[in-house]
Amino acid sequence: MSTTTTTAPTASELIARAEKLVPLLRERASEAENLRRQLDETIEDFKSAGFFTAMVPAEHGGSALGLSEFADLVRVLSRGDASAGWIAAFLISHSTLLYRYGAEAQGEFFAEKPYGLTVAAAGPPGAATPVEGGYSLSGTWRFGSGVLHAEWAALSAMSPDGPLSVVVPVSETEIVDTWHVPGMKATGSNDIKVEGLFVPRHRTVSFPTYSSEHNEGAALTEYPLIGYPMNRTLNLIHSAVAIGTADAALELFAGGLGKRVRMQTQQKQIDEPITRQTYGKAWDLVQVAGLQLHDALAHTDRVYGRHSTGPASLADRARINLGLTGSGQKAFQAIDLVVRAAGASIFRTGDPLERIVRDTQVMRNHAAVDFETMASVAGGALLGVGIGDYAEPMF
Repeated sequence: MSTTTTTAPTASELIARAEKLVPLLRERASEAENLRRQLDETIEDFKSAGFFTAMVPAEHGGSALGLSEFADLVRVLSRGDASAGWIAAFLISHSTLLYRYGAEAQGEFFAEKPYGLTVAAAGPPGAATPVEGGYSLSGTWRFGSGVLHAEWAALSAMSPDGPLSVVVPVSETEIVDTWHVPGMKATGSNDIKVEGLFVPRHRTVSFPTYSSEHNEGAALTEYPLIGYPMNRTLNLIHSAVAIGTADAALELFAGGLGKRVRMQTQQKQIDEPITRQTYGKAWDLVQVAGLQLHDALAHTDRVYGRHSTGPASLADRARINLGLTGSGQKAFQAIDLVVRAAGASIFRTGDPLERIVRDTQVMRNHAAVDFETMASVAGGALLGVGIGDYAEPMF
């Protein structure tokens, strides 16, 4: 396995580098949207900034960011462009999926460098048929965000032995061009297809074990996040991107206010009390969203970290899940406020706020920010009546 003694950038250094990229990501957003993928130059910029080792264990030369630090990095990049922040977040964090495997698999994943650019797709699960030395894998997986830049694909599959996580080289898959959507176009979230692909046994693992704190890789590293349940390190991404996008909406709205005059009154909009009130409300929502996200992540560390005193209760998980989904919802509400106050001209194709409208319409339909469903389920947990038929491993 690749190891290095190079000093990794700190969280504050990574965030400062992300801040410098914000104007460039905004400048490239239109071209990336037309290409329906991130520019190669952007991926190279992420690499040069050290982002791809941000969630690599320190003993392998990584920055080993904590959850809150990772969320802050994603938020800044998403202020540049939602699709860029989304892809960065997945490519950064998905190395942790590879570090959940055992030593033999890690030796393959990290033979040349301590990170692996990885796409993850869970549904619908493929079919894994046992063969000598491993499995024959077939299936088509949807929504492969980052597949156009990835080296490895972490996929789910059903086998006679139960559900599996399997990892295959992207070069051995077919990328099916299905990502024709109104928003988040530059994520290139296409389908992934394989037919009868051999996967050696060391690149397969029981999914319930893999996704839990008992995964093989947790014993091989000092990086605490590898020992968290998988959904606790990934589900924050969607809200962090939403909050960063809301930050951008507030900036763009404020930047254009001085030019806008209401036709009926010939008064500058920035001088209208209702405009100032709208901006204040939106700013407040984004502030609360950020605080709520950080509270959820701090509670995650208390519950799942190395100093945890016991298994997470349903109430603990309810607090975390409501914090993640609720923070995303507040970010979307803030965007809605400033968009409605910004006037019709923002809907001209190419206006950055027009892109944010389309991006957030797509983002808010992701299950990870489905606050209405989560409020119902988590409310049951907090009231002590359970979570009904909601799948407990996903709660």
